[in-house]
Amino acid sequence: MTQEFKPLAVDQWEAFEQAHPQGTMLQSGAQYRLLQQRGRAAEIVGLVDDGSVIAGALIEYHAIRGGFVLLIQHGPLLDYHDANLIELFFRELKAYVQAKGVLYIRFSPNLVYQQFNDAGQAISEPQQAFIARIVAAGARHVPFQNGMTTTGALRWQYVKDLQGLTSATVATTYAKTVPYYLKKTAQFGVTTRRLTRSELAQFKALTAATADRIGFTDKDLNFYETAYDIYGENLYYLVAEVDFSAYADREATVIQDLDDKLTILADRLAQKETKKNRRQFNEFNDQKQQHERRIARIKTLIDPTQPNQKQIVAGAAFLVQPQEFVYWYSGTYEQYKEFYGPYLLQDEMIRLAVAAGIPTYNFQGIAGDFSGQDGVFRFKTEFGGVAEKMLGEFDLVVQPLKYGLYKLMKRLLGRD
Repeated sequence: MTQEFKPLAVDQWEAFEQAHPQGTMLQSGAQYRLLQQRGRAAEIVGLVDDGSVIAGALIEYHAIRGGFVLLIQHGPLLDYHDANLIELFFRELKAYVQAKGVLYIRFSPNLVYQQFNDAGQAISEPQQAFIARIVAAGARHVPFQNGMTTTGALRWQYVKDLQGLTSATVATTYAKTVPYYLKKTAQFGVTTRRLTRSELAQFKALTAATADRIGFTDKDLNFYETAYDIYGENLYYLVAEVDFSAYADREATVIQDLDDKLTILADRLAQKETKKNRRQFNEFNDQKQQHERRIARIKTLIDPTQPNQKQIVAGAAFLVQPQEFVYWYSGTYEQYKEFYGPYLLQDEMIRLAVAAGIPTYNFQGIAGDFSGQDGVFRFKTEFGGVAEKMLGEFDLVVQPLKYGLYKLMKRLLGRD
């Protein structure tokens, strides 16, 4: 039996990652190509046993004072039950990157530490043994943190188990609010459409507006375009949109129908006042006023320069992996939130994942806040799932002296 630690070819790594239970988009061959296209220093390395990959990682080199930090997002991919394999992999990785000027390695295994229900009650035991084995291999566990992040590994995520669901049963796993919102989207005439590459500026405008409103850092248009080119059919840029002119026309038709009914009832009431006719008249009149208010609202949303063009109200990007269907990036225009576009997008993609036989739907990051104040978390829970606290981040020092000087400098500058 011959074991060797070495750089891996992308196709060799993809075959391993796509079949691995911890496989993730952040460790995929596509992610490697995306990093390469974006000018990032990255490579794929692994431990090979008689020609077969048994452990590995997509690694990124980030310049810091005095050298580099090696970043492994949601990796390495290996059997974390095997203490000997953990120790061997990290020993070999340290030796491999030491000559490249790496001071330390920061990694975040794609492993769940503990699961919680929507109320924040633990529904699984904490996986402390995983942390203990990794620490025994020489790494330091970074203290757990709550909160959302767009710059590092996910601290928390929300996932939905799709196994055993069908198109007929999936809606039964949603909160009661979701079918109501989906019914409203049908009433409003909300439709979905997959964007082409030439339309990605519209997606970027949506995410930029959302980023400005909420206060997070958005990706640039080149990122979305490059991802489109690399991920191909496994990446969906989906938008929800409304034809407001057509919606107004439908409302006008409803009002005309109500006017016809009101005319008949008015004639009957003129001849004879009855409780039944008066009740119906009042009901239809109330309905007419509601539809008139809708038309007045719709008119404020129609672009007079392009009155017949559909308006994007929400959008999201979704990635397909064999292990999971990932809700990646998204945006919603605040002025159109009453049209519930995000609910239609999620329902459509969950159903697509069910039809494709993908076992898990990953809603990605949540803050780990179960107080009821986190609106992002509340939205995701409406589709049914569990909150997962990830194993977290670890630091593995490669060059102790230089690393110590680097940490001292950070403390002196007040950045630690």
